[in-house]
Amino acid sequence: MNINLEQSLAAVVRFIQDNSEEGTQLYFDEIPEDFYVPSVYFQVPYTTGRKATLSSYCTTMTMNIWFMAHLDWEAQAAAASMRDEIMLNNCLLPIMDEAGKATGKELRVAPPATRKINEGIVQLSFSFDVYFQLQKQGEKMQKLYLVWQTIKQETQDRRI
Repeated sequence: MNINLEQSLAAVVRFIQDNSEEGTQLYFDEIPEDFYVPSVYFQVPYTTGRKATLSSYCTTMTMNIWFMAHLDWEAQAAAASMRDEIMLNNCLLPIMDEAGKATGKELRVAPPATRKINEGIVQLSFSFDVYFQLQKQGEKMQKLYLVWQTIKQETQDRRI
């Protein structure tokens, strides 16, 4: 059951979007000065790598997602609710196909954690592993950027 980088990131964004309060605005990469609340900000994921087998390696993607609201407690409630949804789903996020239908595959994520970042901002953090073949190593870094841009665009298109 091979799940690629694009499917993994799309699963995370889709799960957060589907389980957020109605009317929650999603932001990627940067937050505008006049941002809307409630909102969710997806930072660019950061990565660490390790050798997995003789011919592959594992990249651990860490997602830091900010839940923003007028009050600390509202932000904490939104982040904690999402943490609980992930935990109650056994840390499995459904993988969707390009049409938005469930594939039957799931992405396993590490148990999430929350922490206050600033007034009205609480961060939800978790990680997941993506495996790559060694011959594709040169493509990986560019692919992360392209995949991130694709996920942003698809999410914006789904909201229109």
